[in-house]
Order: sequence, then structure tokens, then C-alpha cells
Amino acid sequence: MTFGPYNVDYEQRAYNPERMRKERLARAHAALNKHGLGAMIVFDYDNFRYLGYYSRHNYARRRLGGFLLLVKDQGYPYSPRTEAVSSHEGELMPWCADKMVLKTSRSGMMMRGLNPDFITGHWDKVAKEIKGLLDDHGVANLPCGVDVSSHAIMQACVKAGIKLVDGNHVMEEARQIKTQDEIECLRMAGAITEGAMWEVAKALRPGVTEWYMAGVAAKALYKNGAEEMEGPSFVVCSGERSGHNVPAMPTDRIIRPGDMFIIDINGVSFQGYRTCFYRTFCVGDKPTPFQKQIYHNCYEYMMAMTNAIKPGRTSAEITEIVLNQGEGMWKGQPLWSDWPKPGMYHSPGGHQIGLCSGDPGAPFHNIRSRSDPPFTLQKNMCFAVEVGVYTWDGTNWAKDGVKLEHCGVVTDTGFEVFYRFPMKDLIVCGLPGVY
Repeated sequence: MTFGPYNVDYEQRAYNPERMRKERLARAHAALNKHGLGAMIVFDYDNFRYLGYYSRHNYARRRLGGFLLLVKDQGYPYSPRTEAVSSHEGELMPWCADKMVLKTSRSGMMMRGLNPDFITGHWDKVAKEIKGLLDDHGVANLPCGVDVSSHAIMQACVKAGIKLVDGNHVMEEARQIKTQDEIECLRMAGAITEGAMWEVAKALRPGVTEWYMAGVAAKALYKNGAEEMEGPSFVVCSGERSGHNVPAMPTDRIIRPGDMFIIDINGVSFQGYRTCFYRTFCVGDKPTPFQKQIYHNCYEYMMAMTNAIKPGRTSAEITEIVLNQGEGMWKGQPLWSDWPKPGMYHSPGGHQIGLCSGDPGAPFHNIRSRSDPPFTLQKNMCFAVEVGVYTWDGTNWAKDGVKLEHCGVVTDTGFEVFYRFPMKDLIVCGLPGVY
């Protein structure tokens, strides 16, 4: 990564926001045409941003109801129109200014739980407005997709004569292959988070709480330039909670000497693009042989997954390649379907990342869901690669567990990892000396 995060006047930098907006929009229109849709009704917060329209605050994720209407081959989507908001947003987003016409797009309407007559009446107005725009563009006879829905919305659209179909897979397809600017934003989110992970490692010691450590991470992220955190939803699990209770939110548990400490600084956003970033540390004492063993197993498994990623390989092929390795570590150990058989359980995953820390798209390796239909990895897909290791003795889970994760992009020949924070060896924090 050669450059800093923002554009300047004196050199051509890797991230170009105008190019990213245009290329994302082109991918969305291409997906509509490929699947024969005339339009797409968009409620999802992340799809708003993908299509060039911002949401003013992260709480929009929990207040669904406002929508955009993307009509095929008609440029940027139609977006909400209110006198106060649109006059301001039109200046901020001039590319959307002539599309801010939707009078019925109102946040929260899908979730408010108002009386059924009011809700039905509102969605009838929504459907009427959408149908009018579809008629205006001559696409009313084509299927119209929707990404997030409710029974009331579907009923209203059908009553209005809209040929409503599931469109979630259409936006998923558009978002899976990242543009060069999206990839640069993911790299930058990782660089911001590496600095926060360093602050965590420096502050981690016996006597502090999991809450405190989450606060150390959050402070460092905002200081380093993160625009927001997805929640924040950091995973923090220490001591007995690291042994199987992962992922879980931080608590008031006090960290003690000899604890394993797991943290996932996830959902950290740069220009909307987010991290998923597990590391595990030992706190305040020399690690035990068992702690070293499970850490080594976890690291080797994750690197086996990382090295198996190649464009053109299917998710099923990667699963079999990885499971056939690891003699003495994970090969021959029980799978999750074998529980409660005693043994060391490995919990791997390869999920997509982008505008959320779990972007749309199937996982490429997850032995808990091997029945998922396989898909082929393609260049510029971006994934998080993660593994947890937990040990069951037949009655209880062991006190100590490990989880590691990094993110990257599928290249012409393999997988480029975005994160550089060290993880090959178990790091001890909160005690002078190196073990």
C-alpha cells in the first residue's frame, strides 16, 4: 500500500471515489440485465451505499423502511424526497440530485409496528409510486426485484400490478466482485485496524476488563481515521470465555494472569468497507504447552486455507484440500457433526467482506455447512479467512481457546492478505520479557 487514505492534488492515488461509484453502479445495472429485471426496490443499508446514496447514520441498519428504486439502464437510483433533506443532500450528492423524487420512502416504516390499517395504507402508496415510475420507463411488464421485504410490502406490490420477485441474489452478484477502489478501501481499513491492534497489545494486562480493552480498540480506531464501527460489535473473550464462547461481546470480566485473550476488531469502516480481524494473545504469564499447541494448530489451519485459495477453484475443492492436510493437528480430529465426541474441534470459515463485515455471498470453506452448493472463486472476490480451535474432553470445554483471522483478495495466482499484524507465534502481553 503506497499511499495514504485520501486523495490529494499532487499525485495520482490508488483510491478514486468517483470511479468507484460509477463502476459499482455499472455492475448493478449489469446484474439487473443479466437476470431480466426491469427494476430493483432496495431497502438494505449497504446496498444504498453501493448504489451511490449514503445513509446519514448507522442506526439506519435497524430502521428499515426507506427505499431506493433502481431502474435498469437509467443511471443512479431514485431516492427519497423531502424538502429539508433533499435540498441538502442534492448539494452533497449532485449525481443523485435529479433522482430525489420518492415521497413515500420513509425510514423505519418496515419496523415500527403501527396498526395494520395504517401500515397497509402506507405500502399501498409506496407500490403506487413505484408502479408509476416503472410505467414511465416502460419496464412495468418486467420482473421487479426486492432485496429485503415483508408480507405487507409484497401484498401491496402484487395488488398494484408489480411483478415482484426475489432480487437479493442480484445485488449479491453485483457486490461479490470488487473494483480496484473497493479493494483499496479494504486495504486501508486493515491498516487503520492494525494500529488499533497494536494499542490493544500494549494495553493488555492482568486486572483490566474486557470492556476496557474494547474501549482501547475503539479509541485507537477513531484516532487512526475509522469513520465508524459496525455496532461497534467487537468480539472480546478471555480466560474461560475463550474456550468455546466465541464469538461473544465483551463483558465486565477481569482479565487474569495466564488467560488467553481473543479479540475481533470487526466492522471497522473506511469509505464504507469493513474489517474482520481476529487475534489471540496470552496475558501476564508464560504460555503453557497446551496453549502453544492450540495456537500452532489454529495458525497452521488458517494458513492452509489461505494457501488453498486460487481463482477457478470451487469452495468444495478448497474444503477437501484443507481437510486432507494437518496430520497430527486437525486431520483425524472430530468434526462439529461428531460432537460430543472428545477431541480438538476446529471452527473454520471463509466469508466474504465488503460494505459489511459479512458481505453477501456463500462461504468458501465451512465444515459446519458442507451441504452448501459449491461455487467458484473468482479474481477480485474478497474474503475473511478465520479459524477457531476449542477442545472438548467429553464433559467440559477446555479453559483455553484460540481464534485467528485475516482478510484479503483473490488475485491471478492466489490470495493477497491485507493485514500485517504478526500472528505466527503466540504473543504474550502484560509481562516483561519474550517467551
